[in-house]
Amino acid sequence: MCQSGRHTDALQLFDQMTDQSGYFPNARFLSFLSGSCATAGLLDAAAALLSKASQFGCSIEAYAYNKLMGLFIGRGRVQDAVALFEGWIQGRVYSPDVWSFNVVIKGVCKVGDVQKALELVERMDEFGCSPDTVTHNILVNGLCRAKEVSKGREVLRRLQRDGVCMPNVVTYTSVISGYCKTGRMEDAMAVYDDMVACGTSPNLVTYNVLINGYGKAGNMGSAVAVYQQMILRRCLPDVVTFSSLIDGYCRCGQLDDAMKIWAEMSQYHIQPNAHTFCIIIHTFCKQNRSGEALHFLKKMNMRTDIAPQVFIYNPVIDVLCKGGKVDEANMILMEMEEKGCRPDKYTYTILIIGHCMKAGGASSSWKDPSPVTQSVDISVAV
Repeated sequence: MCQSGRHTDALQLFDQMTDQSGYFPNARFLSFLSGSCATAGLLDAAAALLSKASQFGCSIEAYAYNKLMGLFIGRGRVQDAVALFEGWIQGRVYSPDVWSFNVVIKGVCKVGDVQKALELVERMDEFGCSPDTVTHNILVNGLCRAKEVSKGREVLRRLQRDGVCMPNVVTYTSVISGYCKTGRMEDAMAVYDDMVACGTSPNLVTYNVLINGYGKAGNMGSAVAVYQQMILRRCLPDVVTFSSLIDGYCRCGQLDDAMKIWAEMSQYHIQPNAHTFCIIIHTFCKQNRSGEALHFLKKMNMRTDIAPQVFIYNPVIDVLCKGGKVDEANMILMEMEEKGCRPDKYTYTILIIGHCMKAGGASSSWKDPSPVTQSVDISVAV
């Protein structure tokens, strides 16, 4: 029945077997049935089965519980996962391992509940578990994402001081990223220097985080210096590296330098992605250079691997309407709709006012109705 996808019938038969006939499953069968239900998306049914393990005299491996909690968290049901975990350990249904705690700690960090994460780390000792490198990486990353970078760095320092569980490049990069996101570039570089001095080699993500941070701070000299150091260390750049540099130059109004970086991408056989195109197109639009913006929009549309996004089209339509080129703006609207990209309220607002201004012959007195040019950010995953 499970293999045929008839899980509801299988569960009814299981209840008949255990409740009416008095036959109890063994650990292997109970683990299979729970896992099959979980894979089919019946998470609550899977949890109910595992919760009855002690009632059936079964000792289920922690792996099954950990996997199910991970699925709950993956579905956005973090609180349910935490409740199950706490209920299971309180009822002594199973003995959690380090992975069990790591799964739950990652879940609560994901929703920003770092206080709960710290409490869970403190409880690990009760079950004979010690936080490992993964635990600390999850915790440090969670603290930094919750803008508690100082606490994240304190955890990092404690790891360095104790020497039992040494930090790795992920630990350091999480703290560096936290400082970069808050504009504290001196602190970010201090952690970077500390990492190198301790013998831990920075990776591509580390360099991308620093370059992006300096670019957003408007310090392109330092961003380029990090980029050069990256090349010297034989760490090859990727599209995020170049997009961050281009974004930094565009923020500083140095479009010529941004275009040099654009050209440099081809030397590494790297293709710009949607974010890269978006940055360039937005910048040309801000400078009222609609011709160049249209040129790059056409180049992007020739790429079959890039899905059109409304926030890329809106600035182009906006700059055309401001320049009185409403007919061209309408053509862009038709083009985006043909590509399956639906206009939003900003698109319609731009076009409505553009047509009104054209009808009134007052295109030169255009005033922005709303913030149609949405901000562009380069996401750097840590």
